Amino acid sequence: MRHWLRGLSMAVGALSALGLSAPAIAESARDERLVVAGGCATEIVYALGAGDRVVAVDSTSAWPPEARDLPRIGYVRALPVEGILSMEPDRLLAVAEAGPSTAIDKLRAAMPVDVLPPLRDPRALPDQIRRVAAHLDLEERGKALADNLEARLAEIPAGVGTEAAPSVLILLAAGGNQLLAGGANTSADALLDALGLRNAAGALESFKPMSRESLLQIDADLIVIAETAPGAFDPTAWPALAHTPAGKANRVLVRDAMYLLGFGPRVIDAMQELRAAVVDPNFVAWKRS
Repeated sequence: MRHWLRGLSMAVGALSALGLSAPAIAESARDERLVVAGGCATEIVYALGAGDRVVAVDSTSAWPPEARDLPRIGYVRALPVEGILSMEPDRLLAVAEAGPSTAIDKLRAAMPVDVLPPLRDPRALPDQIRRVAAHLDLEERGKALADNLEARLAEIPAGVGTEAAPSVLILLAAGGNQLLAGGANTSADALLDALGLRNAAGALESFKPMSRESLLQIDADLIVIAETAPGAFDPTAWPALAHTPAGKANRVLVRDAMYLLGFGPRVIDAMQELRAAVVDPNFVAWKRS
């Protein structure tokens, strides 16, 4: 998958190209101890070159690889107040899903807490980057990165130019041999909508368990399996996949869930890859990243 991530490296490299490798940053901001809750927020912080400020992250923050070595504060929706305070942070940066609200309120009494608004459309990522940059006093870097990603997003069509949009099924694999279909009002649905693709599970609401029998009844041009952790999807437990139209055509893609659905800077690579998978007749996808 590394060739799909090359674009992100180019975006980050644009900071230096624009003369922003060492912008003026307040000493207080540079020395700030930052805890981040939410994989998307963590990816943005590192893309802005502020990873050295991060002292702890939540369990959904597995990218970039450097973040995996940091202390963990637990799951983003179940933040432990005492555990976070033990890291002696100066600030908490959290995604909208962070909680519970009682924990956020207690943490606000101890330090500045910046909660980002929900990111429901991957094409709105540049605005989210600008928000994070403002919180970190990195407006120049934020503008450079956001402008670069905005230009890349503009190059990805919001459709595939065919009369009938291809149908894609996105399945979330969280372990335990269960797959959840991404229905309406999910990040999976938003990702497909941003590409002008049809959600094969659009009749469902939210993420719903997918049975083996139901899977065989879905006629999708591409099946994408989003793993919450490496190996969360066990193909031997789902032989029915090979008998679907997508499986017979070798169009089953296994990818990291945060790469696909976290809507961090890597989502542009994910959008490019998904579009290639449905428009390129030579794309063979039955593989892990």
